[in-house]
Amino acid sequence: MNKGVKIGLIILASILGLGILGAGGFMAYKTMGKSETIRLRDYTNYEFTGKNGDGEASMEIDRDAMKEDYPHIDIDGLIDNCVGGEFDEDEDLSNGDKITWEWDCDDDKASKKYHVTLEYEDEDVKVKGLKKDEKAGGDDKDKDKDKDKDKDKDKDIDNQPKLAGSLSDLDYEVESDLKERSEELLQDHFDSDFSAFENVTDVEYIGMGFAAGITSSAYDNIVQPVYKVTVIDDINRNGSFTDKDDEEVVYYTYIDYYDVPCENTTARDVYSLDWNFTSNTYRPNENFYYWGMGSLSDLIDYILYSYSDDYELDLYDISEIDSV
Repeated sequence: MNKGVKIGLIILASILGLGILGAGGFMAYKTMGKSETIRLRDYTNYEFTGKNGDGEASMEIDRDAMKEDYPHIDIDGLIDNCVGGEFDEDEDLSNGDKITWEWDCDDDKASKKYHVTLEYEDEDVKVKGLKKDEKAGGDDKDKDKDKDKDKDKDKDIDNQPKLAGSLSDLDYEVESDLKERSEELLQDHFDSDFSAFENVTDVEYIGMGFAAGITSSAYDNIVQPVYKVTVIDDINRNGSFTDKDDEEVVYYTYIDYYDVPCENTTARDVYSLDWNFTSNTYRPNENFYYWGMGSLSDLIDYILYSYSDDYELDLYDISEIDSV
């Protein structure tokens, strides 16, 4: 072979090799640089320990669940180096206190080092589950203080609304306001948590559940309006929304309202009640997470499992539906 031809072939092979490596490097860069969005609210667990009046609060992230959802990300490194926060109050707590978890995250490092966009917002949390301090005896001063507190409570009884003890206690206005409030909260949920490629086509009221507290760690009552939600999923599992047939997704969800009165009063309007979405997340595919369950029977089973230890449940209004 001619020497000049041989050198030319070597140069050509080198150029082709660099081109292949360059393409491979570019693809690797694209893969490594792809950013995931992790909503921290999906993985937070709040815990309250100690005695009522002297309780402490803590927050723990469910690392195992996050690792299962994002196996390609160094979750331990992400949490240890980028995720943090604290309560505005975390000790000397009593049942019913409202405290705020305030996030302190390193968004820049999460994005650059772990290719993750952290989604979060400070969250109000109601303290519950602290045990009563049942000390025997006590000095006379303590007894006198307790008597004074009891007198003050007796004075306030007339100013406090009577709490509902069952579904039948709810008057029409309370039930109507709860439904109206629920639809507003669900719409806020859709607006903040759903992408532009998802379309909510229907929200149907299904019924109302009631949970009456039977332990010291429970709320006096919880009222649970239940809804059937229909959405259209327009995104392929690979993240693309081109050439994708619309997929209808139906799920069921409820909202907890705590310590609900029998009737609306100036002392306590329905719109001031503490509330929370169901903590269970339904995942019809890899892309979207919905607060609820895929069927009504699954949702009821979840309610029975989650509340039966501390509450006496009345799901009659829901369980009579034919689809259960």
